Amino acid sequence: MSRTIFKNMFRRNWKLTVIFLALLCMYLSVIISLIEPDDMEKVQGLFTALEGFMGVFSIEIEAMTSPLNYTASTFFSVLVMAFTMVFYVIQARALIARQVEDTSIVCTLSAPVKRSTLVLTGGVYLIFSMAVIFLGILGCGSGMLSLYGEFDMAAYANLVGVTFCLCTAVAMLSYFLSVAFCGSTLGSRLSVGIPIAFLFIQMMSGAGGEQTEWMSKITPFGYLDSVGIVTGDVSTGGMYAVFAGAVIVLLLASVFVFNRKRLYV
Repeated sequence: MSRTIFKNMFRRNWKLTVIFLALLCMYLSVIISLIEPDDMEKVQGLFTALEGFMGVFSIEIEAMTSPLNYTASTFFSVLVMAFTMVFYVIQARALIARQVEDTSIVCTLSAPVKRSTLVLTGGVYLIFSMAVIFLGILGCGSGMLSLYGEFDMAAYANLVGVTFCLCTAVAMLSYFLSVAFCGSTLGSRLSVGIPIAFLFIQMMSGAGGEQTEWMSKITPFGYLDSVGIVTGDVSTGGMYAVFAGAVIVLLLASVFVFNRKRLYV
């Protein structure tokens, strides 16, 4: 990894990270501000009118029995996955593929910088930017939930951690596809299309109820049971291992394929 390249990537991309961090924290604040801890049934009533659409967004109205459960059901669903997806598909393409397309990568590689160093640094920066966003979600959510009294901070932190690992694994898949097929329209289509396909399948699995529930197992997003995590009904040790392992494997695979790729720039 190169500190110089990392700093350059930070200078070119920090505004995008700040924009999505602010957007997600604002959205989370608005959602939590709807809470009335002494009358959670009233909160459930706000969503009952749109009950037919809640399955599409993986929102469980009946699970809104506490401020923490409500936050897990509403924010940590398809919604947070969609917002972060927009961020990382833009970021993944900008780090390497865009440099190949505008041929600026020639200047970078003409310096004493290895291909492996460039791609590794790009992947580390992507992980870093995702961590910044989820640390913001952790801080914002903790601050807002604390306004309504005591809550299980450890459970909330665990939910944020698992969601971060899941979204970062899909982000690294987008990065790998962008690197593997950089310089072609196929790279852009795959790095954007596959994450969107995952999200679409997840939404369809919730839209059809029990008849389409099986579709959630096709996409990695379907393995996130946000309410089950905060209530302690779901063990997360294996999820951390699988998602973190996927991030590492895809990062190393990105380095491997880029080292052997012929660049026509």
